Amino acid sequence: MFIIKTLPDLEDITIVETKNKAKKILPQTLEIEKLQKLNTITNSYKLLKKFKFKEIEDIPKQIEKLDLNLNDFKIICKRIGKHKFSSQDIREIVTKTLCEKYKTVPNYKEPKNEIFIDLVNNNCLVGLEPKTDLCKRQYKVRTSNNSLNSCLASALLIMADYNPKQALLDPFCSDGVIAIEAALKKGKVNAFDPKQTNLFNAKLNSQVANVKINFEIKESTQIITQLPFISKRANPRIIEKQLIEFLELTKAAKSITIITQKTILLEKLMEDYPLKISKKRKVLIGEQKYVILWIKKKTN
Repeated sequence: MFIIKTLPDLEDITIVETKNKAKKILPQTLEIEKLQKLNTITNSYKLLKKFKFKEIEDIPKQIEKLDLNLNDFKIICKRIGKHKFSSQDIREIVTKTLCEKYKTVPNYKEPKNEIFIDLVNNNCLVGLEPKTDLCKRQYKVRTSNNSLNSCLASALLIMADYNPKQALLDPFCSDGVIAIEAALKKGKVNAFDPKQTNLFNAKLNSQVANVKINFEIKESTQIITQLPFISKRANPRIIEKQLIEFLELTKAAKSITIITQKTILLEKLMEDYPLKISKKRKVLIGEQKYVILWIKKKTN
């Protein structure tokens, strides 16, 4: 059995990506029988044992019961929830316990065994063969200020019911992550960004990803994008102009899904267009608060 980890509150989206082969067992934690190549997960590992704990001392005691047959090893620990100890505390206490049991020493550079300790509130899961930082993409060599998490971009495509057979437009592509994730699915993708530095980043990243993207505004059936919003660094007049230009682009689209951090101005401007918000969903990634909007055309 394997464990796959998701972004906060997006477990249902990863379950969809697995074609319902995964099951949620804890927050951001899914169980799956056979590991798949997935674009919305942050980490994965082969599950050895899971148990509940009350004190930090319970963790090494339970792990010591495992027959790991270690030569050299390294402990990796990640935590969700509030604890009276740090991940480093866990690494140190478990490393000491296993070194004493197997008469060995840890190998922090090139270990033969990596033991993954996954703490979710008062639950401890222990695994082998961890794959971490899966949201990092090798193609992302240039990053824009408003860069979107790659796993979130892939999740957004799923939430938008993205169809690679239909043309997609991302008119605010930033460093290209939404467009590239879509193009990797062999879709027909059009992308643009008003900022030339963003456009340069997106073009370079797409070359590294070896995908074909048409970098210009073209009428498309689907619009999936990250909209700009008013902030301390953004000129309100420019943002308003960009949002109006975006709303004009929606006239030819049949499916519109956007992600942004503030929606007040957009919703106000939408009053002059035959558009309505059919659904909202909030997402928290680190300290960044996002809102996903599904926009539909009003019917008479």
